[in-house]
This record gives sequence, C-alpha cells and structure tokens, in this order.
Amino acid sequence: MDLPTMRARVRQDLQDTDAANYRWTDDEIDGAIERVVREFSFRYPLQQQDDIATTDDSNEIDISSLLKLLKVYSVEFPIGYRPAHYQRFSVWQSIIHMEESGNGDDARIRWGKLHTLDAESSTIPEQFEEIIVLGATGYLATSASVYTVDRATIAGRHATINFLKWGRERLAQYHKELRSIALDNRIVSKELYLDK
Repeated sequence: MDLPTMRARVRQDLQDTDAANYRWTDDEIDGAIERVVREFSFRYPLQQQDDIATTDDSNEIDISSLLKLLKVYSVEFPIGYRPAHYQRFSVWQSIIHMEESGNGDDARIRWGKLHTLDAESSTIPEQFEEIIVLGATGYLATSASVYTVDRATIAGRHATINFLKWGRERLAQYHKELRSIALDNRIVSKELYLDK
C-alpha cells in the first residue's frame, strides 16, 4: 500500500471523504501516518543484512552506509563458520567496535531499519497495514478533539467528547497491537561456546 492509498484508508475510517470540505489536510494525515510508521518501525524494524569489509588490524567497522539504521542485531566475523561465529560488539555513532581485529574480509551485519511508506511503495508487511491506519486515525481524532474545544460545530459540545473518546479507544488498541508485535519480533540472542 503506497502513501496515497494509505491516506485514503485513513480518511475513510475518519469519515473525511468529502474532497470539497476535508476536515484534515493531506499534510496533517501524512504527518500522523509518518509518526505511526516510525513508532511501528521501532517495534518491528525492517530486517536487513549487509556484508561490510573489515580493516586489517582494526576492530572497527564503518556502518555509515547503513541508512535509516535503528539497531544492530549481530556481527558475524569471520563468515562461513558452522556454528556461526558472532562477535561481541558495541556501536558508537556510525562505528561498530568488535572484539576481534579484522583482516580485510567481510563481516556480516544484521540490522533493523526504519520502514518507508511513500508515494510509490511501502516496506510495511500487508498484514500490519491496518495497524498504521488505526494509529493514524487515533492521533488525528484526539488532535481534532483539542481543535474543536471552544468552537461552534454542528454536533455541539459532544463533538469534542466524541472525537476524544473514539481517538483514545483507537490509540489504546493501536498500542496493544504494537506491544503484541514487539513480543512476536523479539530476537533472542544466544552465544555458543566450544569446550576446550
């Protein structure tokens, strides 16, 4: 689902489909969608794997080429061992510091990336698209409740209460779904040791 399609889905749930009289601008809806995509990414990042060359006699690996990096999960070096040889490592800015020194061969970096949702494409799995709609509509409805305070509307004073209640219900469901996704997506790290 691309951004225009997602925006239309959000408008549909908000019952904001009259193009001549939109309650929310495209920018407001896109902003809410962007916020939710970022929150979703922290709970369910796009999993990536890249092989990056090490440097002779250095335990540092430059990972500045990994754009939209959220987290490094593992560093396998050297590559090709069974079981895999994972390094203890730390990350500071765009440098991985691993336990062993490199030798010019590649290290395999497994990492999590921020999802994208733009005018042409999306990296969000189809089964999670409705979660994005849920979060975006929740944020927009609660913001609308603030906007309608002290304003005359056809629905009167109940408009603010209704927006707020509906928005909070959707946000509660959205956060519940995010917690569930995060639990399902946990990476459990284990280390293998050989007896000597």
